[in-house]
Amino acid sequence: MSLAATTRADLARLLLNLGPDAPTLCEGWTTRDLAVHLLVRETRPDAAAGMFLPPLGRHLAQVTAATRAGDFSDVARRWAAGPHGLARVADRRMNTVEHFVHLEDVRRAQQGAEPLALSSDEARELHRAAVPFVRMLLRTSTAPVVLVPRGLPRIVCADRTGVVTRGSAPARVVGTIGEIVLWAFGRDVAAVEVDDPAGVVRRASA
Repeated sequence: MSLAATTRADLARLLLNLGPDAPTLCEGWTTRDLAVHLLVRETRPDAAAGMFLPPLGRHLAQVTAATRAGDFSDVARRWAAGPHGLARVADRRMNTVEHFVHLEDVRRAQQGAEPLALSSDEARELHRAAVPFVRMLLRTSTAPVVLVPRGLPRIVCADRTGVVTRGSAPARVVGTIGEIVLWAFGRDVAAVEVDDPAGVVRRASA
């Protein structure tokens, strides 16, 4: 089973166990808000486009409100059932990082939660999926940023002129791949070591 599928199952189970009013790491969002976001993103591409295209924002808001008015357990279970048809083909590419981050958004918002333990295969899968996302999130950094996931290849971000390969001293972020992904997505609970004496890191909101 793929990491996208296992984290979907784990997150769905957690949402149903906690109910609609539990906190998350997404500022201002409860578990209800997160479940609605996940379902709309996956089943209503016409509305989900509004997450990126401002002219469609009103349509997104309307679909989100209608979905939010439904029964929370039904929303969570519909999302848990997974994508249908051709969407299944893209599940791993589209959802590996999304599901991991949102699983941790719920888990880590609960008291006493520790970082999610990934097997070596899961860590490699997350690493492969995360590279384009973390590079996008860090693209506006004013100098190169090198992400150093323990036991996995480094990821170089915002290296516009290739200076990293010439031995410069970029900003560095060290941790497990899961914690680095969370950090790149702006989750400050992430257990990482950040070495950025020049203050070059810029993380886009996600």
